[in-house]
Amino acid sequence: MLSWIEWLRLLAKRAWIVGLLLLGLGTVGLAVYRLVSTDPAQGNGGVDVSDAELRTAYLELCGTRTLIEEDAERAGDQFFGRVHSPLHIIAARAQDRDRAVAARMLEAKNDVERSFNDRAPAGETALALDRLLVRTQQALISIGVTPSTCDSP
Repeated sequence: MLSWIEWLRLLAKRAWIVGLLLLGLGTVGLAVYRLVSTDPAQGNGGVDVSDAELRTAYLELCGTRTLIEEDAERAGDQFFGRVHSPLHIIAARAQDRDRAVAARMLEAKNDVERSFNDRAPAGETALALDRLLVRTQQALISIGVTPSTCDSP
C-alpha cells in the first residue's frame, strides 16, 4: 500500500498529462462556445468590425504589396499579423451577398498564404498580392464598403 507521500509523488509525475488534458478540453470547450454563441448575422464570428477597420485592413494589404519589393519576411509578418484575420471577416460578409466573389477572394488569399509559406520569389508573391488586392476590393464593394485606394501597388 502506498503512503500519502508516495501518492503525491506519483500524482506529481503525471500532473503535466492531466494539465495538458484539461487545457485541451478547455480550449475545445471555448471554441465550441464561441461557435454556438456568436451572431451569424454579423458574418464574422460575432466580432463587431466597422467599415473603417475593413478599409484600414485593405490599406494594410496595400502596404504589404509595397513591402514585398523591399523585404519579403517583413511583408509576410505584416500579412499574417495585420491583414489575414480581417480578410476572413470581409469574405464572411461578402459570402452573404455574393458567394462567388467571396470564393474568389479566399482563393486569392490562399495563394498569397502559400507564396509566403513556401518562400516563393518576391515577384511571384507580388503577383499573388495583386490578385488578392483586386479580389478584396470586389468583396468590399459587394458588402457596400468603398475601399480606400492603394498609393502604388
